[in-house]
Amino acid sequence: MKKAIALVMAACLAFSLVACGGASSSTATSTSTASSTAASSEAASSEAASSEAAATEAGVKTGMAIVSNTTVADADADAAGNAQVDSTAAAVLVGEDGKIISCKLDVAQNKVPVNADGSFDTTATFKSKQELKEDYNMKGASAIGKEWYEQANAFAEYVVGMTAEEVRAIEVGGDHNGPTDADIAASCTMNVTDFIEAIAQATENAQVLGASADDTLALGLSTNMDSSKLPADNEGEGLVQTDTTYAAVTTDADGKITSSIWDCTQAKFDVTEAGEVTSKGDIVSKQDLKEEYNMKGASGIGKEWYEQANAYAAWLVGKTAADVAAVETDAEGHNGPTDADIAASCTMNVLDFNAAVEKALA
Repeated sequence: MKKAIALVMAACLAFSLVACGGASSSTATSTSTASSTAASSEAASSEAASSEAAATEAGVKTGMAIVSNTTVADADADAAGNAQVDSTAAAVLVGEDGKIISCKLDVAQNKVPVNADGSFDTTATFKSKQELKEDYNMKGASAIGKEWYEQANAFAEYVVGMTAEEVRAIEVGGDHNGPTDADIAASCTMNVTDFIEAIAQATENAQVLGASADDTLALGLSTNMDSSKLPADNEGEGLVQTDTTYAAVTTDADGKITSSIWDCTQAKFDVTEAGEVTSKGDIVSKQDLKEEYNMKGASGIGKEWYEQANAYAAWLVGKTAADVAAVETDAEGHNGPTDADIAASCTMNVLDFNAAVEKALA
């Protein structure tokens, strides 16, 4: 009997404790559930961020880099002066292992003769060395009887399968700093020091932009002198300026763009009425300048040059050469694209980039 009473009393005590502590127990359970949900949400968020980061780092990458050098000479009664820039461009497709899948090389050799009175041809046009082909006329002076583009293409093939570190380790020598490795020396004897630097930089800065290993890589260059000024028109101080636009493009089997990169170099030379020529400093591409190009303040959409260039390059993905040629621009403004899908992200002149893309895909 006592045992039964004890059991009844224990049950009542337990019921009382549950009743009195119900709210606290419920709150604790709710807090525990909320904490668990928050932790799960945070974990999911962290996992998503990690996945996104992994996706950005993994995959085939597209890269491009430019190395520039200037040459100047004053004019006199016997000879014209010279304002010249040689910009070596390298485009690469890089695998997840960091090795080059494909490489393209070209040089914009923009050479402007300057007369003794400081005048020069402001309507001059320029072709890259790849565009010139046999007209570059190097074969006769070549010890191996090969034109510039043939040697450049051979070197581009030679670096396939290499990493940036291995490219930088390529040994050069001889009178022209050509490659010394027997596997390439028979096909390329010209100076490759700028090739090496441009290829290594392009491989190091390559990004996942949508290309795949089976895509075709192409490189196009377009140059103009639109901003040049003659001394007579500029209070005795002239300006030789060549602006070269570079387009690295990959396309799939259907000819659709899978990735593209846009960059530009501006080579500027002061010219006097006495025919004196002076370079205005080192040439750094607009992509490398980033905020230092200082375009944001003058931009109607508050975006820097590289931001607009990258937005437009990404917008071209999925388009063909014909689509690029058909892009409509604001002829009354800055020749920026008029399509609403890109106009909010890019308002600057896209004509030179379109021309470079068209050359790459020709």
